[in-house]
Amino acid sequence: MTVEDSNISDQGIQKQETQLASEQDGFSMSQELPEEARKILERLHNRPESDVMNSEALRLVRVIWPGAFNVSNPRPLKIGIHKEMAEANLLPAYIIPVALRFFTSMERYLEKIKPGATRINLQGQAAGRVKLREAVDAEIKLYTQSSDFITTRDLIIIKKVRLLSVNKQS
Repeated sequence: MTVEDSNISDQGIQKQETQLASEQDGFSMSQELPEEARKILERLHNRPESDVMNSEALRLVRVIWPGAFNVSNPRPLKIGIHKEMAEANLLPAYIIPVALRFFTSMERYLEKIKPGATRINLQGQAAGRVKLREAVDAEIKLYTQSSDFITTRDLIIIKKVRLLSVNKQS
């Protein structure tokens, strides 16, 4: 056996180990995945679930479903899209909520959540409309993430503390 044969054999064993471990988690790395997604998944393979970074999870879903996860021009996602992602069985289950939480809390995404806006599925096709309540929730989330809210919140807390200290002295 030559050194080259040995290296090829080692790579084959590593791929089999990755596939076996993935299958034990209820996830099998599909050959349908783009090469970039397979490389990211292989890098994440031996790391604990809690070590998966938001950006890594988002990069994975962007590579697999580019029509739905456009960071520069995001569109509201279909309600229940996480179920559709899980059913596709292209990613380990723990990556889906990390990616969705990160994507849907981005300022650009929240700004697109307006009443009547079209929601999209994984292929980027229309799949429902944004309701008024959802748009209001997005506006509240945007406000609570803004620096204006943080400054206002600090002022309110300071006033409450002063008020408490006055009450204690009486």
